[in-house]
Amino acid sequence: MRDEAEQIRQVRRIFNRVVPVYDLLNRVLSLREDVRWRRFVSRSLRLGPGAKVLDVATGTGDLALAVATHAQSPLVVGLDLVPAMLGPAQKKQRTSGARLALLAGDGTKLPFAEATFDAVTIAFGIRNIPRRVAAMAEMKRVLKPGGRLYVLEFTAPQGRLVRALYLRYLARLLPWLGGLISGDQASYRYLAETIVEFPSPAEFRAEMCAAGLIAPRSHALTRGIAWVHVSERPPA
Repeated sequence: MRDEAEQIRQVRRIFNRVVPVYDLLNRVLSLREDVRWRRFVSRSLRLGPGAKVLDVATGTGDLALAVATHAQSPLVVGLDLVPAMLGPAQKKQRTSGARLALLAGDGTKLPFAEATFDAVTIAFGIRNIPRRVAAMAEMKRVLKPGGRLYVLEFTAPQGRLVRALYLRYLARLLPWLGGLISGDQASYRYLAETIVEFPSPAEFRAEMCAAGLIAPRSHALTRGIAWVHVSERPPA
């Protein structure tokens, strides 16, 4: 089991280092599938007029910006633990003119009142949080009753053949290619390990329930390389 404090320090180190090449690596390492995955999440949101959405671990803002293009034109707040990651997000926001507010903050200690948001999203960030259940309980707190949490995350595929090929990719190609572009192979080896260690969809849905969320369900993307997990804050 990873030491919690050391994991947080490692996450800060990694994402501070890779800011200049973060978007490029996302596109290269996913063959641009990450763009489609975020659009899928954005289109899945059920929002009404005047909706507010929180994007936790927003990084360079790609999911937050995708959500901001939703048909209901929600107000989106993007929050990230690593302030340096927000620089590119701010540039994108200025270019797009999206209704997006950005701030640095801890996803396990959200600086918002209870029942503030209609939806909370997090893409490829939950596996870097040591206490996932506690973090999701905090996300539930800031959701309005009936509001939904959307988690987009990598998982080792469940099918035997695809899983075998993907695990080989994680063990060899991802650290090599990530290191080639970023100059930091060790960081991408760590990130590959977090994918392998992440729970199965069924196990993660059980964690959502342990956080007090209800009606969890999961949707596989690209043969189960990525999954969207959705659950709700119970109605009042």
